[in-house]
Formats: sequence, C-alpha cells, structure tokens
Amino acid sequence: MKIAIIGTKGIPNCYGGFEAFAEHLSQGLLLQGFSVVVYQPVASNTNFEPFRGVHRLGVRVPSFLPSNISRVFYNLYSLRLVRQTMPDVAICCGHSPALFFPFFSKAITQKIIVNLDGLEWKRAKWGAFARLLLKLTERLAVKYSGALIADSVAIKNYVSRTYQKQANFIPYGASDLELKPDHQILAALGVEQQDFVLLIARVEPENNVEMAIISAINACKTLVIVGALTTPYAKKLTKRYAHCSTIIFANSIYNYRQLTALRLACNVYVHGHSVGGTNPSLLDAMDAGCLIIANDNEFNRETLANGGFYFSSVETLQNQIERAWDSPKSVRANLQRVNNDRIASSYTWDAVTKKYVDLIAGVAENLSKL
Repeated sequence: MKIAIIGTKGIPNCYGGFEAFAEHLSQGLLLQGFSVVVYQPVASNTNFEPFRGVHRLGVRVPSFLPSNISRVFYNLYSLRLVRQTMPDVAICCGHSPALFFPFFSKAITQKIIVNLDGLEWKRAKWGAFARLLLKLTERLAVKYSGALIADSVAIKNYVSRTYQKQANFIPYGASDLELKPDHQILAALGVEQQDFVLLIARVEPENNVEMAIISAINACKTLVIVGALTTPYAKKLTKRYAHCSTIIFANSIYNYRQLTALRLACNVYVHGHSVGGTNPSLLDAMDAGCLIIANDNEFNRETLANGGFYFSSVETLQNQIERAWDSPKSVRANLQRVNNDRIASSYTWDAVTKKYVDLIAGVAENLSKL
C-alpha cells in the first residue's frame, strides 16, 4: 500500500514538530511494509534521493512568492499531486490544505487523514483574517476528510464539542534518543554542565519565550534558547536582549545528538508552549530526564502530568526556576522515573505507528465502499 505524507517542509526534520512526526512515522510505516512518499516544497526542479528508504517528492513553489502565498500554492499543488499519483491513503499534517478540499472529488478527500495538530487559530502570531481562515480550514477538514487525528485528548474533546464529530486520538512519540553527553556543543555555546536553563521552541509569542527570558534574568540564571531567529518576533527579542550576556540565542539546531546533549546538560528545562497538543519537544525532554517546568495548560498537563512543575506568569516561572535549581538528586530521579514510565506506556513510536496502521486500514476499507 502506498502512503503519502503531505503538509510538511519535508524530511529529514529541519523545522519542527510535523517534520519530526513525518520522519519518525514514515520510518515506522516503512518497517510495516508500506511504500511511503513525503512531499516537500522546492524552489526548482529537484530529484530527491530517498531518505532511509522513504521516497521524497518535491512540490515546486516559485521562490518569488511571499511566504503566506507560497504556503497556499504548496497546499494546492500537493493536493493536485495526490490526485495525479493516487496514493492509497494520504496523511495531511495540519488542516490548512483543507481550504481546497471542496474542489476535489470525494474519492480524493476521503483518502486523506488530517492530523489537526493544535488549535492553530489561537496562536498569537496570527492576525484577525488569518485566524478566520484557519477556523474555516479546520471546519472544512472536519467536513471533508476521510478521518481526523487529534494528538491529545484535549483536541479530541474540542472536535467532539465543537463539531459533534469523532477524531482519533493518536499522540506523537518520543524520539528514542541515544543519551550521550557532548561537551563540544556546551563549549560552543559557552555554558557548563548543570549551569543553565534550556528552552527549545519556535521563537513565537505563544511559546512564552520572553517570559522565560525575563524569569531567567530575575532568577540570575543563564538561559539557552534553541530556535530559528528568522521571524520578526525572534529578531525583536534578540535586539531587545542583546545586552544580556546570560541570554544565549543558539539559533536553530536539528542535530538530535546535539539537542540531546543540551537536554542532558541543562539544570532546568522550560517548556513554554501554550497552544497545541502533544508536543514532540516536551516528550524528548521527558525522555532525556530533564527537570521540566511547563506552561500550565491542559495540553501540557495531559502529557507531563505529575512529571514536572508548572508556571503561569513571570513570577511563578521565576519561583519555579529558583525552586528547581537546587532540587536534590532524589527528586530529580523520581521525576525521571515518572516520565520514563509515561513514555514507555503512552508515547513510543512503535505504538503510534500501530495506531496509524489500523486507521489507514479503516480508511482504505471505507474507500472501497465508495
């Protein structure tokens, strides 16, 4: 059976959560005997070599287009390629391509499984028009797709409550990282073992990056921020805090070994995400044994549960950092056991892949009845 994964920037992951998802799920499906192709945008005709056995298909997007328009273009042409290449099932990362679902036949849209991700329209970076558009595409995805994925129970409940429709709860998995220290990355950033706070996220308002910065400054701790610095918000923060030697903007790092080394070496890990479901970076922090302080919301509490601490303001985050900093080894070891048990019971990629295999079989069966 041929499976297409659309809606991401491609593999290997050089961007974020959906790309990590596409990389891990495609590998899992390949091991289950599926043929998998991952779509990714390109500026010119490109023939990609397979990535670890997974085919990659470039969707040409003119480089002169503004980023928002290029995204719309990419979504439309991805759907056209689904119609042309006819995979048995397509897994769509995010609901923005659903803007075009009404213009495609039921034979196409009913083979699409939409992973809704979080409540995208709630992100602070979007203006009023973008929020309305995202609400529309969410509604269209619910109406036209063959199946829906909610990566958290909170999202599943939201879909049921808002649209009276059932979404399939399938979370993400932890990356099953090789846990080895790497002092080279620490030296490159000018930090020492157990002497810094770590935050790994897109540098966007909804991830509470500035709250973490202010809290770290007030607590007199060094903060390492891993995330691309290309957005207007990121540029604003780097300029605003350029004078602070204890705030280190490390830019984007996608090398798993280096990221794991930072997680292993940090004293405290701040997870500031406020919008979304099961977040892969939180799972990887749990898997690495980090002492985690997470933004207090239903998504993070569902994932982390009692495996860490929570914050809701600059003051509470500062207090939690100061409280966690000198936590005894027994406290850290207990939290690590709690998180390891949660990963093993609920967040492995083997279990995630099996759920997708079962859902793919169900969608394929429904297609045969059309």
